Amino acid sequence: MGLATQRVFQFISSLIISLVLGIFTVVITFHQQKMAREQRLEDLNESRHQRLEDFRESRERRQVEEQTANRSNEFQRQLATDRYRDELLVDYIKDMATLLEKSNGSLIADKVTATVARAKTLTVFRQLDAQRNIQIVRFLYEAEQLTEIHKNSSLDLSTAKLRDIDFRDAAINEKQLGQLSLIGIFLSNATFMGIEMEHNNFANTQ
Repeated sequence: MGLATQRVFQFISSLIISLVLGIFTVVITFHQQKMAREQRLEDLNESRHQRLEDFRESRERRQVEEQTANRSNEFQRQLATDRYRDELLVDYIKDMATLLEKSNGSLIADKVTATVARAKTLTVFRQLDAQRNIQIVRFLYEAEQLTEIHKNSSLDLSTAKLRDIDFRDAAINEKQLGQLSLIGIFLSNATFMGIEMEHNNFANTQ
């Protein structure tokens, strides 16, 4: 009985050891699998986060590039517009200078010249901005085409629409403006501040 009992105990001990080792192996395997799954999930999350971060950075770069391109395009458009307006202004002054030479210094010397001068002036007013339009006014004023001197009438610019005009740019030393005749024009947001004005005619101006 003693030997048989000892063998039984040995057999049971070996079974228990095998069972414990098996359970330990299973537990370790499950734990390793769990750790592997968690690592895969962490890697996936990091990968997803990195993709989102890359997408955000790429989108921000595109937005910056688009904004830069838009600013560049707007700058180029403004340059082209300024060049076009400068050319219009120069061409207008050349045309008026030619008319003045041909008409002995008076754009209203005859009906045809007056009509051409009026049409060209009203047309260019519509195409130019305020800063260039006041240069036209000053040119005509200094050429004495917008003054009523010695009973001579000024060039008819009625119905002209002038917005944001600063008449200081047409005044002598930006301070004196006299005998200017702009009858029947439409003025919007015009500036006369600080100008000494005498004998000017803005009749029927709106």
